Order: sequence, then C-alpha cells, then structure tokens
Amino acid sequence: MITPEDCHRIRDEYRASSGDSTRLFQAVLDAAGGAGLEEALACLEQCVSEKRAAWMERNEGRFTRSGDPVLDGFHLFYEGYLGLSIPRDGEIVEATPVRIVSRWWNPCPTLDACRAFNLDTREVCRRAYQQPVEAMLRRIDPRLRFRRNYAVLRPHQSCCEEIIELDETGI
Repeated sequence: MITPEDCHRIRDEYRASSGDSTRLFQAVLDAAGGAGLEEALACLEQCVSEKRAAWMERNEGRFTRSGDPVLDGFHLFYEGYLGLSIPRDGEIVEATPVRIVSRWWNPCPTLDACRAFNLDTREVCRRAYQQPVEAMLRRIDPRLRFRRNYAVLRPHQSCCEEIIELDETGI
C-alpha cells in the first residue's frame, strides 16, 4: 500500500517537474517499490487531476465557446493547457463534427522519463494521464471522450495518436 509520505513526495515532485519529469518518475518508482507501480501511478493520476481541475477553475472562462464541443475541447486542452500548436507539434489526421484524431511529436517529459527508467508509456499514460484529460474535456461538454491509440504511441511509433470524440449515445 502506498504511504501518505510517498504520495506527498510524488505530489511535490509533480508540482516541481516543469519540463523534466526525471525526479517525478524516480519518486513514482520509489513508491512503487513498496506498493506496486499501479498504486504509485494512481497517486500520480490524482495529482494530475487536481492540477488540471485547478487550471480549469482559473481559465475556463477565458475560452470562447464556438458551439462545436469537439473543436472547443481540442483548443482548450492542446492549445490552452498544453501550449501545443499545429503544425509545429503535431497534425490533425481526421476532423469531423464528432471526432478529432491528432498525432503529436512534441517534446514530452513523460516520454523522456519513461525512456530513462525503462517504463512502458502505454501503461504510464493510460494509468496516470488519460482520465485527467477526459475529466477536463467533460467540463466543456459531458459527452466528450478522450482516448489514445496505444498502438500508435511513442517510443513504439514516431508519434502519439490521440482522439477526442463526442459520445452521442448518452452520458
């Protein structure tokens, strides 16, 4: 079981990890030694969720809604929160009123740390980062969903493919 001290260390390292996640992932691995990687990544996921929720509280009102929730979610998350731009950091490979598929090759501290510690980005991104993105998007529209194509994810491929979709089947 992860200790409160381990979770506090992960939180502190996450807050301090601007541009370099090496110390953060060392803290995750240290916590995982006693509790298991899944529990340590769950603690990291909570930190990521809290940071993104706080960012939304501060910034949500700054974004003008277009009436297209998929496009609004794309702009808010990628451009507003992550500071990414097309074509510098990626490309859109599909855009419909209900779905945007993008591929990213931007610098990524998580990717760098996973490489350094021989961690699988498919597991790390799924367990620590996917749900916090979806929670952000649902604040724009509760029907928005986020997922990654884990068959197209760095370092296994040359880019990371991510999808924002409008779930029209219900909430």
